[in-house]
Amino acid sequence: MTYLSAKTLLLTGLIFVGSVGMAHAEAEYYDVVRSTDGQIVHSTNGNCVRTHWLTDQDFCAPKRVAQATVSQRQETRKVTQQQKTRAPAQLTQEERTVYFQFDRAALLPEAKDRLNTLANVLKSNESVKEAKIVGYTDRIGSVSYNERLSQKRAETVRDYLIANGYTNARVTETRWVGKSEPSTNCPAEARSQLIVCLQNDRRVEAEIEYFPEEQKTDAR
Repeated sequence: MTYLSAKTLLLTGLIFVGSVGMAHAEAEYYDVVRSTDGQIVHSTNGNCVRTHWLTDQDFCAPKRVAQATVSQRQETRKVTQQQKTRAPAQLTQEERTVYFQFDRAALLPEAKDRLNTLANVLKSNESVKEAKIVGYTDRIGSVSYNERLSQKRAETVRDYLIANGYTNARVTETRWVGKSEPSTNCPAEARSQLIVCLQNDRRVEAEIEYFPEEQKTDAR
């Protein structure tokens, strides 16, 4: 090979490499626009901002977006399934407790959400013998009045769990203790301040009882 031929071949190779580099840079240039912190920039109507035409490779391509949506849905289903199959022993006291407004026995939206999760957990575990429902009130008011109020709260929770398909228990034992078992220590305050302080006493708890290990198979 002559010197001239080798020089020509080398020059041709450099031009090819340079062309590939420019094409790569151009492909990156025509990608979606990102902010200085790496986030994709969107227009006011929610579309991705691009430096050129729509491609099937960039991060805002319909196929890529669809794949991301599917992944998000799969992750949501996975979390939901984990909630349904959690063992009752894993539930904390807070997760087994719902709270009420002062002088009320109606379920708040957040209480219903917690009971929905609790019902799913109780239904999915065959080691559960029964869930005992216990109602409480704060110390404001007479003993007899709070006795009736705690009964209403306990029965409200029991009925909600039964209505939502919790049938593992042979009998859902329900009891109420009024204001005889307070959990909050509040100083002497004005009535409005005392109502706020005693919020945690206005509650219903689910106490879960299990079959002994040797009886789990028979309980199926």
